[in-house]
Amino acid sequence: MKKHLILVLVVIAGAAVMIAGCTSSSNPSPGPVTSTVTSTSSQNSVSIQNYAFNPSTLTIQKAANVTWRNYDSVQHTVVSDSSAFSSPLLNTRATCTYQFNNSGSFPYYCSIHPYMKGTIIVK
Repeated sequence: MKKHLILVLVVIAGAAVMIAGCTSSSNPSPGPVTSTVTSTSSQNSVSIQNYAFNPSTLTIQKAANVTWRNYDSVQHTVVSDSSAFSSPLLNTRATCTYQFNNSGSFPYYCSIHPYMKGTIIVK
């Protein structure tokens, strides 16, 4: 019982640390099922829907923000392959935003459903 309680406390503490920059709100705007998008706006969106990141590839300008919103009824995460960023568990309608200050390609995945993959390309 003590080990289980300690594990729960560690998970809660870790989630609290990762919450920085992530919020929850309720303005749905689901995107296409799979696509590549190039954007020059300072705010870009990726929807998490049907166990996929939509668009799966998003090209943005340096210093732009990307916001992921979960439209599925299950939790998901957004985790960089290179550990550049990671989200806490995202419940339905929850969002997480990250600002990309470096150029490059940033592949990411859902740690709960590793077959869910996406890429942010920063120019």
